[in-house]
Amino acid sequence: MNISSDTDLMSWKKSGKITEPSDKCIYRECDGSGTIIYRRDNGTEYMTFCKCREYNQLLHEIKTAKIPEDYFHKTLKDFQTNIYQSVDSIKLAKYAQKAASCYVELFSEMVKMGKGLYLYSKTKGSGKTLLSIIIIYELMLKYKVKPLYISVVNILNELKNTFQQKEMNFYDLIQSFKQADVLVMDDLGVEKTTDWSEEILTQILDERMSHKKPTIITSNMPIAALEQKYPAGRIKSRVEKITFPVPMPEESIRTILSKQENDKIAKMFFE
Repeated sequence: MNISSDTDLMSWKKSGKITEPSDKCIYRECDGSGTIIYRRDNGTEYMTFCKCREYNQLLHEIKTAKIPEDYFHKTLKDFQTNIYQSVDSIKLAKYAQKAASCYVELFSEMVKMGKGLYLYSKTKGSGKTLLSIIIIYELMLKYKVKPLYISVVNILNELKNTFQQKEMNFYDLIQSFKQADVLVMDDLGVEKTTDWSEEILTQILDERMSHKKPTIITSNMPIAALEQKYPAGRIKSRVEKITFPVPMPEESIRTILSKQENDKIAKMFFE
């Protein structure tokens, strides 16, 4: 059985599709295997790839990148600037959205410079994590990069766990953080600071800086405040070097959305 060209595919369709469509395929064009078999009038069978094959590959890449399910397939269109309440917040949200869009468009230049982004605001739920994941999702679509998303707390916890788990080597795990095409380090500064944790984070940032691997960082503090959080002083200088700072609104999208959902439920219950 041969894999055909698109031109041949048009002639196959005249002879009929053998593969039965199934709900396992999101396009209902194949049986979920990612391939479609056609038969010509002379009995010859040919195979072509279904569109769902590319979709399933993308889904695999998303899971490999450790993107939380709530954020699957989020694009820049899903970052709604008008959801914020104050004029200042809307301005900051539009600025952040523009920065994210430009970063994706100019990604090749950003790689040459070894530059990522530093998204920060004191307010929890302000959209930092959402925007950081949107950026790496867009990069996956446009440039086929292999990103990795993980909170700083989980970076440290996973590394600690390798001391008890024989199946994963500490060196291999830390290398995955150092070598990812793009690394999102979520919530820098939330973790408890120790000499060990500061040294680990410094190693990761230093390696990425040396090899110009873009890093996107979210935090509840501006870069200048990192000097107080990490007394050894090496993290601030590295973050300054490898990221472009992007202030985020001091409003919680999470709170706004929760209120909207609860208002809707209240109407369902009592009206």
